[in-house]
Amino acid sequence: MAKPRAIHKRRHSVQNIAKITKTMQMIATAKFKRTFNRAVAARPYTDRLTSLIGRLAAAASGFGHPLLVARTPKRIAVLAIAGNRGLCGGYNSNVGRELTAFRRRMASRGVELEVHASGKKLGGMLKFQKVPLSALHRQFEDKPSYAQVDEVASAFLARYAAGEIDELHVVYTKFVSAARQRAVSEQVLPLRLNAGDPERALSGPQARGDESQGPTSTGPAPKAVLGDTIFDPDAASILSDLLPRSVRMHVFQAFLDAAVSEQTARMVAMKAATDNARDMIKALTMIYNRSRQTLITTELSEIMGGAAALE
Repeated sequence: MAKPRAIHKRRHSVQNIAKITKTMQMIATAKFKRTFNRAVAARPYTDRLTSLIGRLAAAASGFGHPLLVARTPKRIAVLAIAGNRGLCGGYNSNVGRELTAFRRRMASRGVELEVHASGKKLGGMLKFQKVPLSALHRQFEDKPSYAQVDEVASAFLARYAAGEIDELHVVYTKFVSAARQRAVSEQVLPLRLNAGDPERALSGPQARGDESQGPTSTGPAPKAVLGDTIFDPDAASILSDLLPRSVRMHVFQAFLDAAVSEQTARMVAMKAATDNARDMIKALTMIYNRSRQTLITTELSEIMGGAAALE
């Protein structure tokens, strides 16, 4: 059995670690509330934008736009979103595994794939796997701004309109609830208008790993969709402005979901680490008391033995 002094030092070290992990858990909890409020606040705007695009698509018959042009995929771009820091459980590794699965699916299709990554941890992971990166974004922290995301999304929009890429996909951790987050891959470009359902105007391949969204209506738009709405300028002009904005909002929502998922994962990981440290402290305390009792018993036996020898 180890000496009491060594056990005491180890217990003291574990206590310090428990204080650190508890502090990190509290910080992650505070950041989670802020990031959760931002992610939830952005969803009503995205939903209203989708509904408006549905009404415009029903009014603008025969509308055409470069973002709606579906081409035979030869070159595909994927943007993978992870974190700059660790200590968040399997958050970064789950994104890496989903990206690896996506790369395998694209390789089976025989198309060229360019990988764009966000997050230092994901960049290091891909560098270790010797995956060539087209770009690595390190500027996104706990509060990604729309201006930062717009800079990245606008570059993809310009390249898609110029024909440099044929599809754009996003791999990120989708926030479902505080107890459930999953790494998914979603197709962002090209867009496909669903004029028959104004609440789900933008449709496309479903996200990998996400629930099925159900069938979408492809029939003619009902008259009640338009009602007495008057569009000025015409619906096609408004739709031309809203389609790029919807793509930017899709990418921005992905960054918001990734941020809140990262804080949730870090909060859970630090709580588990704190609980494990406390259990280890209890176990070390029992070992320390047992070792100290053994040492005292040995010393008493030696004293009694010495006294008996003097008699």
